[in-house]
Amino acid sequence: MFGRGTRKVTVSGFADAVTKGIRPDMTHLYLMYQVGGTVIVKWEAPRGDRKKPFRIVADEDGNACPHCAVLLAITRIGDVLPLGDDRVERVRGEYLSVVLREGMLPCPAIGRSPSLSTPMGDIPLMLGVGSWMAECHVGHGDPSTAADCARHRRS
Repeated sequence: MFGRGTRKVTVSGFADAVTKGIRPDMTHLYLMYQVGGTVIVKWEAPRGDRKKPFRIVADEDGNACPHCAVLLAITRIGDVLPLGDDRVERVRGEYLSVVLREGMLPCPAIGRSPSLSTPMGDIPLMLGVGSWMAECHVGHGDPSTAADCARHRRS
């Protein structure tokens, strides 16, 4: 049923756990959605990566939708990291497209924009982008679960 070491959290608890795991030296953050609705969160940093699986359980309103949890986490990540509202909304839209239209496993990926270290400080390698970027990768598999809310259930 639940994998060993899988932390059970509510929709809001998941978003809290993801943002609490963000560290100043973090370079990438992945929300890797698995078949069955478990979400593995991976925080990457030069001094070592951390990975933790989460299972969404019902909150006081009865909502246990893992998609609601991931989408709330993306919004909260945008509050913590300088992603900008446009990037947050784009990755949320990409996530929903992958789940509802494509029927594939979503993996929101957030990372620092590439830069070149110089004695004068870091120089961005991609001009015109902020310090953080986001997109949604995909994997093969069914993203549907019995816990999906009506908004995120595939028809």
